[in-house]
Amino acid sequence: MTTLIIKSNSDKKTHLIMQLAEELGLSVRAGEFEELDVNAMVKGIGRKATDEELMDYLSKGNDAKPFDLESAFSKYSNKKL
Repeated sequence: MTTLIIKSNSDKKTHLIMQLAEELGLSVRAGEFEELDVNAMVKGIGRKATDEELMDYLSKGNDAKPFDLESAFSKYSNKKL
């Protein structure tokens, strides 16, 4: 299953997107979207955060470009224990 989250400030556009999804036979649910902040990270947001949300939250106020785990540990991955 794929979950698609769409952020919109327009009720009209939100309604049109939901109408299209329903016409395509997709399950549709609308609700308030909770941005990740310190409280959301501590208490949870009621669903799994997306990778994009996590990267956005973890890089706030930071100009550094994030890198993936494989590149971070690449020099250690070939060593035998």
